[in-house]
Amino acid sequence: MSQEKRKQRRKRKKRWKLFFISLIFIYLLFRSVPSLFATAFKTALPEQYLIEDKIGTEAVIIKKESLYKADGEGKIELYVNEGERVAAGTKIAKITLLDDTSTLKQELEEIDNKIDILTKTEMDNENIKKDEDKLVESIDNLIKDIQMSISRGEYEKAEILKDKLSIYDGKQKDIGRDNTLINQSLENLKKKREEVVNQISSNIINYFSKESGVISYKIDGYEEIYSINHKDDYKYSDFKEISNKQRIISNKDNVKADEPIFKIMDNFEWYMIIKIENLKDISSYEEGNLILLTGEQIEDELEGRIERISKDKGKGLIIAKFNTDFHHYYDKRYLNVNIIKYKYDGYRIQSKAITEKDGVKGVYIKEISGIVRFRPVEIIKEDDEFAYISKGDKNYNINIKGSDNPVRTVRQFDEILLNTVSIKEGMIID
Repeated sequence: MSQEKRKQRRKRKKRWKLFFISLIFIYLLFRSVPSLFATAFKTALPEQYLIEDKIGTEAVIIKKESLYKADGEGKIELYVNEGERVAAGTKIAKITLLDDTSTLKQELEEIDNKIDILTKTEMDNENIKKDEDKLVESIDNLIKDIQMSISRGEYEKAEILKDKLSIYDGKQKDIGRDNTLINQSLENLKKKREEVVNQISSNIINYFSKESGVISYKIDGYEEIYSINHKDDYKYSDFKEISNKQRIISNKDNVKADEPIFKIMDNFEWYMIIKIENLKDISSYEEGNLILLTGEQIEDELEGRIERISKDKGKGLIIAKFNTDFHHYYDKRYLNVNIIKYKYDGYRIQSKAITEKDGVKGVYIKEISGIVRFRPVEIIKEDDEFAYISKGDKNYNINIKGSDNPVRTVRQFDEILLNTVSIKEGMIID
């Protein structure tokens, strides 16, 4: 084969290669065109979303709680489980005392003093009955003795004399009732004396509930600081950071005299003081309104009623009352909470889909036919990525500025165009 023929063959092969490469390029080009259009006309459905406007803050729980303390040093035995509801008169605990019974002996001495005074009062009473003129003089002398006792700091004696004065005062109105009052007081004191004497002799103190409620052995030290008795006095400045210093009393623990050993709480009525950093955030709330709380430490939702709003230089506190779900919170003091100002069932869509047409904000949707339509939207709230919009009324209509009649908004299965560049209403997209 001549050299000229070889050259021609090589040229033919080169042409065929170029032809096949061109075919492949054209094929790939046509395959990529739909993808380019698909990217340009990417759509997404609106996502159903519960829209909330909430205030994140802190709260302290206030309970109606009675704190019981040890009357002496010893070993405690518990009869009721933590968190259990008890009736009044239920035996809660027993303390087996160590050698020290000084607290009980002091209590016995106080009882004996009261018995002595009331016994003398009873004797005086018999004499007074014979001479009512002495009654007024006795009352005057008692008032002087009470004033003298208070000035000397003898408050225990003053209390006893006040009891005696109330009896004498009652005599002026009805002398015949006094023996009954004195006898009842003496009878109660003698029963109490017998109980204390038995405790001293047996070295055992029994504790019974004085009221019904939920029992807890978890003592956090704030029982007397955050008390229901002071709920109407708390201000923003009283809201302190709560440190965790809870102590749990367990069965067979050693306890010291005057140490808190358990508490009984009213589960039908309890409160929260809720910290408000900016009073403008709660400008729509008034005393007597309902308040809804959520949060990681809140079971589902918690609804209460605002009893008081305390205001202090733009800051404040909400004092809210609750009467349900106490079993979830009886052993808690401090909570992080959200105040739910409103809840709204709407849609969440991507913010980049929002556009504006004739001064009205809305989105472009693609109908089943492929025709592009503009749908106005009512934006409830926005963040960096999403817009939260209204569903409208039952017919999916909303009111917009400049229109006397309601107009159709987005529906659940509308395909919303995410890229609004070069999109016009009425154009057709495959």
